[in-house]
Amino acid sequence: MRKNRGFGLVLSYLYTIVNMISGLVLSFYLLLTLGDTEYGLYQTVASFAGYLALLEFGTGTVMTRNISVCLNSTSPEDREDALNRNYSTIWLISLVLSAVMALGGLIFYINLGDIYAKTMTAAQVAYARKIILFMFGYIILSYLTQNTNGFLLAHEEYTFAKALSLIRVILKTVMLLVLISFYHYAILIAVVELSLSIAVFIVTVIYSRLKYHVKLSPRCFDKRIFLSSIPLCLALLMQTLTNQANSNVDKFVIGVTMSMESVALYSVSQFVFSMFSNIATIPVPMFMPEISRNMARNLTPKEFTDTLIHPCRLTTVICGSLVCGFFAVGRQFISLLYTPEKEEAWLYAMIIIVPTFVSMTDAVILNVLDCANKRLFSSVVLLLTTIANIILTVWFINLWGIIGAVIATAITLFIGNIFVINLYYYKQFGIRVLYLYKEAYKGILPFQLAAGVAAYFVASLIPHTLLSLLVGGVVYVLISSSLIYFFGLSTQEKDRLHTLLRKIRMKK
Repeated sequence: MRKNRGFGLVLSYLYTIVNMISGLVLSFYLLLTLGDTEYGLYQTVASFAGYLALLEFGTGTVMTRNISVCLNSTSPEDREDALNRNYSTIWLISLVLSAVMALGGLIFYINLGDIYAKTMTAAQVAYARKIILFMFGYIILSYLTQNTNGFLLAHEEYTFAKALSLIRVILKTVMLLVLISFYHYAILIAVVELSLSIAVFIVTVIYSRLKYHVKLSPRCFDKRIFLSSIPLCLALLMQTLTNQANSNVDKFVIGVTMSMESVALYSVSQFVFSMFSNIATIPVPMFMPEISRNMARNLTPKEFTDTLIHPCRLTTVICGSLVCGFFAVGRQFISLLYTPEKEEAWLYAMIIIVPTFVSMTDAVILNVLDCANKRLFSSVVLLLTTIANIILTVWFINLWGIIGAVIATAITLFIGNIFVINLYYYKQFGIRVLYLYKEAYKGILPFQLAAGVAAYFVASLIPHTLLSLLVGGVVYVLISSSLIYFFGLSTQEKDRLHTLLRKIRMKK
């Protein structure tokens, strides 16, 4: 099954790009067609409904972890029973959480009129309640679909879910563009989302049942599996809550101590950072099945570290290209996307992205924590890092303004996400982290840095912003890709690249 991981990664990035374009197109079209009031009402309801996702507890990841461990740690004669027990237990947990989500939605539904008494008319409240019913339906179904996707990922099915997601976003875009042009009602957005969620859920469940014959039964519920899953669920919940707080704390403190214009400027850098983080994390879960298999082989620390080199080099190629490319033409990108006055956000984004890149280099080891059921340590470190970030942000903003908040975030990232976490990897699992970094960067990062510097100076010589962005981008891609291919990649890595390119051509 590993042979389709590369194509699955390509589909993941294609989906990310298409989804981003779809979001930009739809937000512009829906706002233009529906008007501020209709579209604003939908977004108001959606903003609250999105908080229900916090109740997911990462059961999709738990499903992948449990099934991967079963496939690699149980004897063939016991495997079917173990798979059914794990599958049923995680599914039953998810159904209970879905009921909790529905209860939370019901409470919001009942109290909607009181919550928005000052901003909505009685007619708008009644209309919003209709939207909520559809909205909560697709949120819950999307959540349940993640469990089946987690099951498929554990079986190293890398393309099915991504291809289905890509089809879904394309269909959603087309359907909304057509329907909204005839009927100017925001409720159609929720209707389309629910309809597609039902279809995706049914197709995914049928596919997994037909191909893997797994059974869902209350009789297969296993209390031991439930109890062993709690630490990872709590760790993922804590991580979700901490990430929410961490992404908003700087803007909150800047808003309180400085001005709304400063918040807007900082938000630009946060948008760039969020794009980088989303792209950087895509490959990480795809390696959980392989890591689970390698952990079951009882390898020496050196041998196990060697198995992590390939995914870390892949992460370096992807993340390093983004960091160095943004260094080269990030100012032009921000100037075109926003205004020239926002170019200062380029520096703020770079300061945050660099330590994030370093921490993401070996982020694949998070799968080791998941398989060993030790993710809680990482979540606690993330929580302490967030607390430290709040304290330093308040202090540094008073000293240096916006850049103080950025420096505070960078410092806490280096201490928590790089030093403490990597020290834990070495002490707990014997992973040779410094050796892993050296092998991950060898033949890749030096060429990316050289290409980034060269493209930066070339782009700086061109006064026209768009032309500077295009020329600088082309120079970076040509120099970095040529140097990495001819002087950085091993023969085995070149063979993998050629195989992936042949598969892509065959799929066309």
